[in-house]
Amino acid sequence: MSAIELDPEYDLEIFNGFGSSPLLRNLSLGRRTKKRWSFHLNSKPNLIDRSPNVPVRRRLSDVTGIDAVHKQIDPHHISPAQLYSTESGRLFHAGKICIALAGLPGRGKTHLSVSLTRYLRWLGVKTHSFHLSNYRRAAAPADDLDHASFVMYPHDSQEAMFRDKTVENCLNDILNFFETDKGQVAIYDAVNATPEYRRQLNKRFQDVNIQCIFIELTVTDENMLKKNMELAARSLPDYENWNYEDAYKDYSARINALSPYYKEMSQDSEDKTLAYIKMINFGQRIELHNSNYGYLINKVVFFLMNSRIKLGSVYFARCYKNEWDYSKDPPLDEGGINYAKNLTKTMIKHLKSKGRVFEDDGESGFLATKLKTTLSIDEKHPPTGADGVEDDSFVVWTSVKKRTKQTTQFFKERGVNIRHRIQLSQKNPGVVGAMTEEEIRDNFPTEYELFLADPYHHRFSRAELYHDLAIKIEPLILEMERMSGDILIIADETVLRVLHGYLMACSCYDIPWLEFCTDEIVEVKFNAYSNTARRIPIENLSD
Repeated sequence: MSAIELDPEYDLEIFNGFGSSPLLRNLSLGRRTKKRWSFHLNSKPNLIDRSPNVPVRRRLSDVTGIDAVHKQIDPHHISPAQLYSTESGRLFHAGKICIALAGLPGRGKTHLSVSLTRYLRWLGVKTHSFHLSNYRRAAAPADDLDHASFVMYPHDSQEAMFRDKTVENCLNDILNFFETDKGQVAIYDAVNATPEYRRQLNKRFQDVNIQCIFIELTVTDENMLKKNMELAARSLPDYENWNYEDAYKDYSARINALSPYYKEMSQDSEDKTLAYIKMINFGQRIELHNSNYGYLINKVVFFLMNSRIKLGSVYFARCYKNEWDYSKDPPLDEGGINYAKNLTKTMIKHLKSKGRVFEDDGESGFLATKLKTTLSIDEKHPPTGADGVEDDSFVVWTSVKKRTKQTTQFFKERGVNIRHRIQLSQKNPGVVGAMTEEEIRDNFPTEYELFLADPYHHRFSRAELYHDLAIKIEPLILEMERMSGDILIIADETVLRVLHGYLMACSCYDIPWLEFCTDEIVEVKFNAYSNTARRIPIENLSD
């Protein structure tokens, strides 16, 4: 990789703040504020004045499919929880950062790179994951990806050329991400096996004024490693259309081939000058080395502390009578009780179809969750009261409204943990809460037009924004990240849209139009490479 010339913008960022554009000496405060902080920059499409007529209402969007975490970021993209934007696209409080992962296969590098990308994009940080394995698959001959392409064979010139080509292609795209796409955080997902190579990589990025920080993932828990290998054999693109047993055997051989060459990061080696984070057993223990980090990397460290490898799913169910007035809080009527029964029985039936173990309580016919595993005194015990730490756990979250709390009554009778979260309260519609859409259009025609142009960021009088919900639910996002089992969230459609937007890496322009119905449950299944979503019909089982 040849060095590139210094970006003139970088020198300006040193003096004016990372991510900023140059400031003229005599700018007025108002002009300066608009230039640096406004969402509505001149470079973005004019959604307000595009037509003298009322904008056409968008059709509701489907919630199924694969998430967008690997899609290229749209130049006009605004992240759901983004606090501000800049003309350069970078936040002020951090420069250009490459997070280089290190570790043997089966340690969770791809899972971490994707989940961290999803979280940082949600916060408004222009982030992209670069998986070296993607470049290796693209460059390798069809069906000819052997383990020689993964390990260090200095005497094999053909394999050395192949490795160098794939690495250079990947690193070139990373540099273009910073230079051309104005990216802020690149996550380089590769083994990065030796101290010598890690030092070379660090110098390459430092030479072009990109801060390089390593995150090394190690696993000492044999049970965790085995689970990771099983997941990889089932979900890695390398093993698409493979028989599971053959995939597992091949993946094990890959790890065995790489192990003799991998050197753990240590202060006693050439790594002692590098800034790095050791993540042991995927969050069980975290060590910081040369940790003179700024705001953004400290946010990353906090995310690592709450991150776990997910085996369960997140389920969304819309609360009953979504159209009820925000200011009212009536109990469930007879139809709501039937809905609660059908939701509970459909959910239990679905979990049993996934192989979950339940037992009959012998009296009411209800089913109580049976815990299959017990921690020994030698294993790490979860904090008291922590939910979802078991792979086979099941927790239900609701808002504090009567109708959502009462919807969980049949889960509670079956011994399921119920948690009421005030952050799940629906979006306050303000003065238009009791109005129909036609009444809003007739009484507030200008406001209605602005709302249709940008429903995510438009605020009616005394109302909340979708953006407000996105900021409010961040503690719940981190709580979800540290849970391994299944979660059912019963809440208003506005809240479900925002949470679903996080898990599926949606743009804020799509979130207000996501459709959730009371006749189905939406399942978002975690995957190391990308999340997937599907609909589960709620059966009429109340009789």
